[in-house]
Amino acid sequence: MTTMKEVALLAGVSTATVSRVINQTAYVEPVTRERVEKAMRDLHYRRNAAALALAKRSGDMLGLLTGNLADPFFSRLARGVEEVARQQGHRLMVCSGGHQEKLEKSGIDFLINQGCEAIVVHASRLSDEELIRYGAHSPAMVLVNRYIPALANRCVWLDNVSAARLATEHLIANGHRCIACITSDLPIADREQRLTGYRMALVEHGIMPEKNWVISVPFDEEGGETAALKLLNSGVPFTAAFTFNDVMAAGMMRTLHQRGLRLPEQLSLVGFDDVVMARYLYPALTTMHYPVERMARRASQLAIQLAQEQTPPPRAHVFSAELVLRDSVSPPFSGDIERQSAKL
Repeated sequence: MTTMKEVALLAGVSTATVSRVINQTAYVEPVTRERVEKAMRDLHYRRNAAALALAKRSGDMLGLLTGNLADPFFSRLARGVEEVARQQGHRLMVCSGGHQEKLEKSGIDFLINQGCEAIVVHASRLSDEELIRYGAHSPAMVLVNRYIPALANRCVWLDNVSAARLATEHLIANGHRCIACITSDLPIADREQRLTGYRMALVEHGIMPEKNWVISVPFDEEGGETAALKLLNSGVPFTAAFTFNDVMAAGMMRTLHQRGLRLPEQLSLVGFDDVVMARYLYPALTTMHYPVERMARRASQLAIQLAQEQTPPPRAHVFSAELVLRDSVSPPFSGDIERQSAKL
């Protein structure tokens, strides 16, 4: 195992400085702290985890690494974890990874070093290999919204392929043949899985999607606004779109309303997640209900069981999304979006 002395040598500081960074017992200049923390990451130093466990771990701390808490999806995830922590008498410690590799790494390191034995992790940017290493160090770490075969019994995930396929088939059943897929611009597993389901549905119904049918943007409201403009300027006669999440659909709706398009008559939309705002949009958004709170509760219960050295029954922790029908889908209008947008 890597020693504190080796970390100090690589960072070019004294072992006393490394100790101050680890134990947060005194102020260390930010530049120096960053050098020490980088050396620890490079050497996979776990801050003398065995001794730290004896000093800090009390068995009642549940850690959560989540995405951006401003996103209603991750608020729902955190709520599910919090509910289990409260029921089980555990304290909850939360870190946000912000869909950035560096923040996800530092977040997991922080939870481990604060004495969290049971940890629920939502990490979109860390590689499978990195998460497997963390899993080997923390046997009660459970992944949510992620499936890694080597950690299969500690993964709680959604069948994204089937969900995207069902959403696309709903649009096809309503007569749509030219369907855009508004997706994330990040190379995350959800993106590829949903693209697979979208394409499967089209091909199975004899529709060969073009490359420019997929529009990649940031998965937030502003990304949705950008997607709407790209869709309007594409020159493709889209009559429908399937979006990566509901907030992107909301951003699209705002821009399309501003451009004078009538929804769903001129463009039908299906979202994903079923966050609270979906039912209050105009028109109310048809979407895929993502059971993230149930998944968060399952992941939390599993993490606590593992931390208590219980042996959960062998089972697959896979969940399915459900189609929620509202008002944002209708058969195609006789004048397609390309001809209508040309008048604007």
